[in-house]
Amino acid sequence: MRTTAALISILLFASQWGQGQHDIVYRQLDLHEVFYNPASAGAALLPVTNLSYQKQWLGVPQSPSTILASGHVRLGSRNFYTNRMMVNKGELSTGGPVGLGLGMYADQNGPAASRGLNMSYAYHLVLDEWFLGLGIAASAEQDALNGTSWDPIQPGDPLLEAVKESFFHFNANLGMVLSREGFYGGVAISHLLPLQDKLNPGSRVAQDFLLHGSYMLRSGEAIQLEPALFLRYLDYERLEYDVRIRAYLNRSHWMALTYHSHRALGLSLGFSAGAMYLAYQFEGNLG
Repeated sequence: MRTTAALISILLFASQWGQGQHDIVYRQLDLHEVFYNPASAGAALLPVTNLSYQKQWLGVPQSPSTILASGHVRLGSRNFYTNRMMVNKGELSTGGPVGLGLGMYADQNGPAASRGLNMSYAYHLVLDEWFLGLGIAASAEQDALNGTSWDPIQPGDPLLEAVKESFFHFNANLGMVLSREGFYGGVAISHLLPLQDKLNPGSRVAQDFLLHGSYMLRSGEAIQLEPALFLRYLDYERLEYDVRIRAYLNRSHWMALTYHSHRALGLSLGFSAGAMYLAYQFEGNLG
């Protein structure tokens, strides 16, 4: 496996128990695409693994932290460029029709914890100059609350310490990606099955809808710009969007600036180190 990406990020906003996978994963759209669009599994035409860690509110005890790991591979063998026309320098390149992906996350926010597993299957087609990918994923999530880790003003409250809850969720995701030279976009639906919401008795799990796209501007051989847009409609309640501009240097190192609709601005840097990408991301609220 020749391509590995690692991200260490410091974010300045809170996660909430019960928000689920969408809030955790959508903060790191660049790296963990198989979480929100299963059709991306194998779309890069070479094996990819990603590992990221984010920490919020540095210096605050039990402040939120999240670890995400994901990877995907295209079955088969063929020399090719990636869908963004980045040179595939690895010894192993793949180009069969089937892609497989796997993602895991662990989120801790004081007494609240969330764990998740995502397994993706994608089938890729060549349509003249276009590449079409169709994907489906099975997901399993656990939300847990442990009252013994509270830090109350008056310790020893039996009502608080007795709070121990754990909920398991199983669901499915659908996705599609479409790409050609310079363009990459897709649509996806998460939480496809309207199952009972165990966190909110009497209600059902609502779907999340995602539309995303990017285009590589041929601005020069040494520096290339890639604007991108992400639209999310979550739980049939709120519409969010991210607008990003990324600059590539020699089709390798990159710098990106992202504006989030919740009035936050993110800056990320990526450095190529042989077969590995090392990235750093900082994000802060705008008032």
